[in-house]
Amino acid sequence: MLTHLHIKHFAIIDASELELTSGMSALTGETGAGKSILLDALGLVLGARANIDSIQDGAKRADITASFSLEQLPAVKQWLVEHELENIDDDVSVADECLIRRTLDRNGKSRATVNDIPVSVQTLRALGEQLVAIHGQHAFQTMVKPADQRNLLDNFAGRAQLKKVSKAFHAWQEAQAALATHEQNAQTRAQRIDLLSFQLQEFDDLDIGGAAIADIESEHRWRASSERIMSLSQDTLQAIDDTAYPALTQSIPLLTELVQIDERMREALDLMESACIQVSETTQMVRSSMNNLDHDDNRMAWLDQKLAALHRLSRKHQTDMQSLPELESELREEYDQLLAPEQNQDALKQECEALRSVYDTESAKLTRHRKKKAKLLAKTITDAMQDLSMPGGVFDIAIQTHNDQPHVHGNDVITFMVSPNPGVKPAPLAKIASGGELSRISLSMQLATLDSHAVPTLIFDEVDTGVGGAVAEKVGQLLRTVGDHSQVLCVTHLPQVASQAHHHFQISKSVSGGKTRTAVEALDKKATRDEIARMLGGAKITAKTRQHAQEMLDSAASAS
Repeated sequence: MLTHLHIKHFAIIDASELELTSGMSALTGETGAGKSILLDALGLVLGARANIDSIQDGAKRADITASFSLEQLPAVKQWLVEHELENIDDDVSVADECLIRRTLDRNGKSRATVNDIPVSVQTLRALGEQLVAIHGQHAFQTMVKPADQRNLLDNFAGRAQLKKVSKAFHAWQEAQAALATHEQNAQTRAQRIDLLSFQLQEFDDLDIGGAAIADIESEHRWRASSERIMSLSQDTLQAIDDTAYPALTQSIPLLTELVQIDERMREALDLMESACIQVSETTQMVRSSMNNLDHDDNRMAWLDQKLAALHRLSRKHQTDMQSLPELESELREEYDQLLAPEQNQDALKQECEALRSVYDTESAKLTRHRKKKAKLLAKTITDAMQDLSMPGGVFDIAIQTHNDQPHVHGNDVITFMVSPNPGVKPAPLAKIASGGELSRISLSMQLATLDSHAVPTLIFDEVDTGVGGAVAEKVGQLLRTVGDHSQVLCVTHLPQVASQAHHHFQISKSVSGGKTRTAVEALDKKATRDEIARMLGGAKITAKTRQHAQEMLDSAASAS
């Protein structure tokens, strides 16, 4: 619940602080004193749209800070942990608190923090929706919208079945999208298959067997240089035969005789004999190469053709020749995948039909669940209408189901139907003309669905507009009852409502130095009585109005 609110330089609020506790708190004051400004500030710190016009004249920035106790809110604490926004203070009492701050500068920059950690406005709004629910005096304007009516019923009924419908819907939708994509890509896929078939045929026509491209290049170089190879081989043999080999053979007898004299020259003799052997082997290798060298014009033509084809393919695919085998492998893999897709069109259609059947089943369950809970909600609201001086009024919820096309929220159209007076046929809520009746019906709906909101702090901003007398007293009693198990902040002009509050705050406006200022003051029992008396009798407070005010306060206290 909200425990502390600090406002600085916001609109005509210079600096105000509210210390709040559980129960029902009334916020009262003269018209124009700034009650709505107080709620605007709270809305800003909870993620509402910022406006630099809200900054107090002469101030550089507006600053609003709100503290919430999370002791009874494990779901909110878990949400903060999941978003890494939890209070990590070692003090357990502090760790159960959540501090939210929002500042707005003259240059239009808005900054928000949760537990001193910067957050986006979207994150701030998501957190705020879990902490505070604001019911304004014009709440009925949103209740005439079909989507809001459906949400209100689903909140009351519980959303477990709705989540199943939503899950089934998204699964069916994904399958439909996959089928549509498959159908749309059928022509593109066929064109790609034709292209790959043509490209792979070029690789097949290349027909180099198992030969490596590097070997083809090497053989081509060898055959293309055959004349030069023959010339160099002949020159090499002539040099060996004319000079090298005779010189080596002549030196061996000389070294043999030298070894007989000096044994230390044995290694030199061995090296010379080895050299003669190596020169002889070299001669044999060169002659063998010359003998193997041929001038096969057909083989040369084949090599020229294959190299030309390889160069053409490499240019076409913008890669080097050595990468062509890898490219061919990739193309064949893609070709095989396109010819044998994991899911063909028939399989996708069958999947769509199966998922649609699942959706229809879950949607039908949701419809039955909604109809069951709609009867209970309608009765609860109807009973509340009787307490708010609408005797004989009837509230009904019409549910029409359309199975032509799935929707994420199910196939039901929810319409709130109201008969404000006996004998009047229920009509859609949007067609109810009386503002006072709409206000009371809206309040009945809000009170009937409070338990389903699971929000710890509820704010009612002049929801009692258009009512008075005994009806106003009943409104106050209902709000006090809600305050017995939730924190309620109620902005009101009616003494019958304000007298039911557990706590009372007065908003006042003053002018000093030519500037208007708004202040908030927590009232004690005596001041509360005087404020109720002012609301009863106007500017002039008499002993009689004080007595009447005290009687109203005593009556509220004794009834609880």
